[in-house]
Amino acid sequence: MKHWFSRNRERKPLPERREPVLSRSDRRLNLRSFRGHGAEGMQVDPREAFDPYKPPVGVRGSAPDALAMDSGSLEAVADMGGWAATAAPVLRDYFEDGLAFLGYPQLAQMAQRAEFRKPCEVIAREAVREWIEFRSDKQGGDTEENEEAAKRIQEVEREFDRLNVRRVMQRHVLHGLTFGLGHIWIGIKGAALTTEAQSKPLVIGKNGMAKGSLERLANIEPIWTTPNSYNANNPLAPNFYKPDNWWVLGTMVDSSRLLTTIPYPVSQILAPAFNFGGQSLTQLLRAYVHNYLATRNSTATIVRNFSKLVLKTDMTGNMQTDMGPGMDAQPMPYGDVDMASVQGRAAYMQDVSEGQGTIVVDKEREDASIIATPLSGLDALQAQSMEAQAAIPGIPLVKLFGIQPTGLNASSDGEIRVFYDEISAFQEANIRPSLQRIFEAVQIHLWGEIDESLSFNFVPLWQMDEKQLAEIEKIKADLMAVLSTAGIVSPEECREREATDDHSIFKGVDLTGPPPEPPEPEQMPDMESLLKRGEESDD
Repeated sequence: MKHWFSRNRERKPLPERREPVLSRSDRRLNLRSFRGHGAEGMQVDPREAFDPYKPPVGVRGSAPDALAMDSGSLEAVADMGGWAATAAPVLRDYFEDGLAFLGYPQLAQMAQRAEFRKPCEVIAREAVREWIEFRSDKQGGDTEENEEAAKRIQEVEREFDRLNVRRVMQRHVLHGLTFGLGHIWIGIKGAALTTEAQSKPLVIGKNGMAKGSLERLANIEPIWTTPNSYNANNPLAPNFYKPDNWWVLGTMVDSSRLLTTIPYPVSQILAPAFNFGGQSLTQLLRAYVHNYLATRNSTATIVRNFSKLVLKTDMTGNMQTDMGPGMDAQPMPYGDVDMASVQGRAAYMQDVSEGQGTIVVDKEREDASIIATPLSGLDALQAQSMEAQAAIPGIPLVKLFGIQPTGLNASSDGEIRVFYDEISAFQEANIRPSLQRIFEAVQIHLWGEIDESLSFNFVPLWQMDEKQLAEIEKIKADLMAVLSTAGIVSPEECREREATDDHSIFKGVDLTGPPPEPPEPEQMPDMESLLKRGEESDD
């Protein structure tokens, strides 16, 4: 029993919670991502921030390299001898903060995390959730024009369904947010998938694209593309820093055949380094997501180890090294204390405490106590770090995380309305240019011409219920009645307004004829005739 507590027991340590770390092969990506961690010893070449993007092998074809067109701007960037010393600290922070282009492989790996992917998917989904509605200036006119306009709108809607435009645009926006750049390729019937055919400009008009030639639309991830040539010599030129054509995995494609969107563009001097794209939303969220993950892991560690068992024992008296006869007296690392015995005793106490068993200590020379770490405030710290991720994309918490606001009279209506306004502006800036080109190409495909009377609008995301719509229509009807009675507008103009109003229940109804005559008011009988009729009935 003397050495009962001194046996060596193999301990299985608790598994440590670790977040996956992305591998970085590029020298630039091996730099620290945040300031204050080894930044003072890092050497940065100022020209690294402006190095052109180098695509994977096979993306660029075998044609002569046309990027020499930007030699003027590259020489200006390369001449940094006068300001390299002052620019180095700034550019060091630029790399440390993760603002340099990370490369498409790493952006793709980052998009695998829910914290990076969810904001991109929410914006892409909301941008096309209510989709669009087509309209014609000829609606509300005579019967023949109205029927012709309705027929053309139906044809366009069917063609949009065939091309799956809604799904293509959602993927287009998702690529732009995830990689900073999104492409839609317009496939034309009879155009071979070769450089000779695809490098020719595509003119969407009477003298260009042929009727019935629109075959399909396809999303192309930017990792398979890189510009072939662009003008970087004259800022007054309309194509300044705009690629004239792109390499798509060895095939040169004219820029008119690719619909490109860049939600978060960068400065023109940084465009070559970003493959002529922009900052991705995943990269903008990087610091906030890493901060949240670090806080979450620290919180989990504290919760797992919130209590510690403290064993107070007579280490020199109860756990001395037994130096019996015949044993060489050798000094111990910690005086005369047998550390193996101490560790064995501690391991025994830990096993008992983890199993919620009875802790047995010596009455005279030992004592056991538990020290607990306060857990109050950890939930607030973790919630704040999580909510900070919603600040960059501007998404309400109820939309991004499903978190309802708390407190008296708390409501998310205001935040959701602001978010819908942001989505509306996003649609006009990043979806309408590409969608307008598709809309025109569909008309050429159907009729061989572009109908100027046709247009489309994005359906508002904020929708009212039937009761609210009925109340608004009642107010409009009362207003029209007052204006008509006062002689400000005629009944025919009121009918035309009802037929052309987008929110009217009579939209699309032919109201071009004369208005019906108002019904005559019923003549209420006087009191005397009512009394007389009552007396006659009694008799």
